[in-house]
Amino acid sequence: MKNFSRILSCVSVFAMIPVFANAAGTYYNGNMYQNPQMRYGANGGGFYNSYGANNYNANRGYAQSMQTMGIRKNTTTITKKKTQKTQTNATKQGFALDVGVSHEFANWDVEMKNAGSRLKYDGLRWNTVDGHAAYYFGGSTPMQVVVGAKYGVQFDEISMVDDDITTEKMWETLTLSVDGNTEYAITGSPALSVGTGSGGTQFGFNAAFGLTDLFKIGNMKITPSIGYRYLKYELETKNNYGLVVDVLNSDSFVNCIEVSGGEIQCSPYVGFVDNTGKVFSYAGITSVTDADGNVKNVILNNTSASQLDLGNTYYYEQDGVSHSYETTWAGPYIALDMVYDINETNLVNMGVEFGLPMYDSKGDQPYRIDWAHPTSVEDKGDFGDAYHIGLNGNWLTRVSDNMSLSFGFTYDYYHVSGATANTYLNTAYYQDLLDQYLAYYDQDRLTEAGLAYLEELQDLKSDGWKMESKSEIESIYKSLGIRVGLNIKF
Repeated sequence: MKNFSRILSCVSVFAMIPVFANAAGTYYNGNMYQNPQMRYGANGGGFYNSYGANNYNANRGYAQSMQTMGIRKNTTTITKKKTQKTQTNATKQGFALDVGVSHEFANWDVEMKNAGSRLKYDGLRWNTVDGHAAYYFGGSTPMQVVVGAKYGVQFDEISMVDDDITTEKMWETLTLSVDGNTEYAITGSPALSVGTGSGGTQFGFNAAFGLTDLFKIGNMKITPSIGYRYLKYELETKNNYGLVVDVLNSDSFVNCIEVSGGEIQCSPYVGFVDNTGKVFSYAGITSVTDADGNVKNVILNNTSASQLDLGNTYYYEQDGVSHSYETTWAGPYIALDMVYDINETNLVNMGVEFGLPMYDSKGDQPYRIDWAHPTSVEDKGDFGDAYHIGLNGNWLTRVSDNMSLSFGFTYDYYHVSGATANTYLNTAYYQDLLDQYLAYYDQDRLTEAGLAYLEELQDLKSDGWKMESKSEIESIYKSLGIRVGLNIKF
C-alpha cells in the first residue's frame, strides 16, 4: 500500500509538470523545458511574445482570448443545461403512448348469502399486455384525454372449489314421518367439488378526461380525472370431482355425534320408502358393539318398506366443462394521478382510483339437467352495489429525449354486496314435472306436501321458469400485478 501511494504521488507530480511549466512561461521543444526569454533574448522580443503583440491589442493578447473562449464555452454549456431543465418542467403537450406487460396474481370469490354456496377461484395468475394513449392539449388549456386497453390470458392451471359444505345455511327443516308419526327433522345435503380451472381470458378498457398538473406541491404535480372503466374475465372449469352427503337429525334418531376434541361426525341418511310411495319411513338406529369393541350404528329395517332410500348421498365425476363464467365490472370512476420529478432523467408516478361499477356475472353448469343452458345463472348488481379501488405506481427512467422505461405495480379490488341472483330453469324438465304432478292431482294422489310443490311449480311457470333472489350475492375480485413498460412521447 505504501509503494502504491508513492507511485501515485510521483505520477501526480509528473502529470502536473506541464501545468507548472506553462504557468512559468515555458514551452516544450522536444528535448527540455526552457524559458523563451532566454532562447530569443530579452531585447529581441522573441517569437512567443511578438505573436501576441503583433496580432492582438495589447490589452487582449492570446492568453486573454483563450480565456474568453473558455468563458463562452462554459456559458454555452450552462445555457444547454438550463434549456434541458426548462424542457423537463415544460407544460405537457401532444401525444404520449405507454405500453407494457405485467404478471398478475388474482382471486375471485362468490358467495350466496341465503343458499350458503360459495365458488372460489384462488391462485389465479394472468399474463397481460396493456397500452395507454394520452393527448395533452397544452398551452393555456391544461387538459388531457387518456384511452387505454388491456388483454390477458390465464398463466397456469388452478383449483376451482364449489363449496356447499362449510356453511350451516345448507341445513333446512323437513317434515318427516318416522314410524307413522309426523315430526320435524333437520336435514341438509353438504356438497363439495374441486375442478381444474384453465384457459381463462380477460379484457379491459378505460377512457378518462383530466386537468393536467392542476395542483403542484414542490416537485409533485397532481392531475384529477374522471372516467369510465370496463373489465371482463372469462373462467372455465373441467375435470370436476365432487361428493354429496345427505345428513338427517330428528328427535327419534341422531346421525351426528360429537367425539373427543370437539369434532362432530355425521352418518349419511338412510331411509326406507313404504309401499304407498307417498312418505319416507325411518325404522330408527340402534348402537351395537362388534367383536373388536367398536361401537357402530345399525339400521333397523321396516317390514313395510318396499325400497331403500339413500337420499342425496353420492359421488360424481365431470370430465368436461362443469363451470364457466363470464363476469363484467363496468362503470364510472374518479382518480388522482401524481408525478414526482426526482431529477432530469428519473421520476415516479402514482395513481389512486375509486369507481362505482355495475356488476354482471353469467354462469353455465352444463351437467345440471334441471338448469337452462348456455346461461344457467346470472347475478346482477345495481349502481351503488359495487365499488372498485385501484392503485398503481411506476418508476420511470429516461433512455432518450422521447422515451422512458418504467417499472411498477398495479392493484385492483372489486367488491359487490347485495346483488340479485337469477337462476334459469330447464323449461322442458320442469314442464314435464309439472304435468306429472297435475296428473297425480287429478287422481287425488297428492299429499299436503305434494300440493304445496304443485303450487310452487305453477308459480315458477308464471315467472318464466326463473328463480330470483334479491340481496343474495357477494362477490370479490382482487389482483396484484408487476409491470414493465415503455413510455414514448411524440
